[in-house]
Amino acid sequence: MNEELYEDEKKPLTEHLLELRKCLIRSFIGWIFGAVISYIFAEKIITFLVSPLYNILPVSSNEVFFRAFTEVFGVYIKLSLIMGFIIGSPYIFFQIWSFLAPGLYPHEKKWVKSAVILTSFSFIIGSFIAYYIFLPIILKFFYSFGKDFLVFKPFLKEYISFVLKIFIIFGILFQVPSFLVLLAKLGLINSENLKKFRAYAIILAFLISAILTSGTDPLNQILLALPLTLLYEIGIILVRIIEIQRR
Repeated sequence: MNEELYEDEKKPLTEHLLELRKCLIRSFIGWIFGAVISYIFAEKIITFLVSPLYNILPVSSNEVFFRAFTEVFGVYIKLSLIMGFIIGSPYIFFQIWSFLAPGLYPHEKKWVKSAVILTSFSFIIGSFIAYYIFLPIILKFFYSFGKDFLVFKPFLKEYISFVLKIFIIFGILFQVPSFLVLLAKLGLINSENLKKFRAYAIILAFLISAILTSGTDPLNQILLALPLTLLYEIGIILVRIIEIQRR
C-alpha cells in the first residue's frame, strides 16, 4: 500500500474535519465568485436568456413584464446564484474531489482528475445544449397552444425560473457518464452489465424524454432521447477503459 495512504490513515478525525471545512470554504468562495461575476453581467445574461422567447413572439409583442419593484432584483439574485454555481462548478467539483484524493492510490488519482473534468464540464455542456437546441423547441411548442385565441404576456420571474430549471435538468442528465464511472469504480457495475441493460436504457431515455417534453411531440422526444442514449454509450466506453486499466 502506498505510503501516502498510510499517512492519510494516521491522520486524526479532527484533521480530516479541518480539511473538509477548508474544502467547503473554498467551494463556497468559488460559488460566490461565480455569483458576483454573474450579478455584474446579470442584465446581459437576462437579455441572452430572453432572446429565444423574442424569436417566437410577434414583433409587436416583444416585451417581457415584471409585476413588483423588487421582482427584477430578486431575479438578479436567483440568476446570480444559479449561474454562479454553473460557472464555478469546475472549481467546486475539483475541491470536493481533492478532499477525497489523499485516500486514493496514485493510479486512482488520475481517474479522479478525469472524473472532475467530465463532471464539471458535462454540466456546462448540458446547459449549452439545452439553450441552443431544446429551449427554442420547448418554447415554440408551448406557445403554439394559445397563440391563436389568447394573448400571451410573459413575466420575467416565471420565464427565468423556467429557463434555469431546464438548465439544471439537462446539467444533471449530462452527468450520466460520470455516474456510471463512479459505480464502476465502486465495483457495482461492469461494461457487460451495461451492455445487457442497453435496451432498457434506451427505453428509459425515451421515457425521460416523454416526461420532459410533455410526451406529445415525437420529434422533441427523439431529440432528447438521442443525446441521453449517446451519453449512456460514452459511459460504457469509459467503464470499459477502466476495466482495461485494471488488468
